[in-house]
Amino acid sequence: MAVKKKPNAANSVNPLRNYLIFVVGFAAFVSVSAGIAIAFASPHLSQIQLWIMIAFLAVFPIIALAFITQLIIRFTNKLTVGERDNAIDWEIVSAIKQKENINLEVSELARVMKVPSEQMSDLRSAYIVAEDLALRKIQQEAEIPLMRFVNIGDAEFNAVCIDKDLITCIEVTFVVTPDIRQKKISKILKKLASAKSTLRRIREGSRIRLLLVIVTQLDRESEAKLRSSLVSKFTSTPVDVDIRLLDFHTLQQVYAEE
Repeated sequence: MAVKKKPNAANSVNPLRNYLIFVVGFAAFVSVSAGIAIAFASPHLSQIQLWIMIAFLAVFPIIALAFITQLIIRFTNKLTVGERDNAIDWEIVSAIKQKENINLEVSELARVMKVPSEQMSDLRSAYIVAEDLALRKIQQEAEIPLMRFVNIGDAEFNAVCIDKDLITCIEVTFVVTPDIRQKKISKILKKLASAKSTLRRIREGSRIRLLLVIVTQLDRESEAKLRSSLVSKFTSTPVDVDIRLLDFHTLQQVYAEE
């Protein structure tokens, strides 16, 4: 049974309020300064110069008001989208499904690495550690809590990060060769298309992107080959895609080793 969870999203209006106060204050300052300047300089200005200054005073507040209105609409939409999260029941992937997904990934790794059955347990443990450390790294960089193992409709993701109107779907995978099978990429893109369709219904106005986190133990040459391969595989996507390559050994040094 899927578990319901509410997100802990950090949506603060303080940056918006401060920014708008600055814009309004700056517009008022310019208008008042220009008016005072005209008052003192008018005896020394020609008729054309005077009309130019008057036209500026008439047009500038209109432009400033239009700019401020646009900002208010833009940021209000973002905040409104985030506030609707309270009405959404985010589903957590069940423990059984999580186990199935891990076993599939580990089995594929074992096939590529030709790992004997008696070492499958160690490989599974290493995969779980790699996934956890990668998510720790991403959360620390984002400075926003992640929801781990979340369903968006029928699409499962290792984690989801919510920042106002932007939802980042995070997929973590472990690779030991400089290539990811097209079948796996197609599966991820299919999940993204499904999640995008679901979010249109339950969180109107939100944006969605994919963060693909790849944990590796490759040398520089193989890593460069992997990057080149990924570029060609993500030429056409339903959403924006960011790809991060993380070294497993480095993650262990930062988060696990004393």
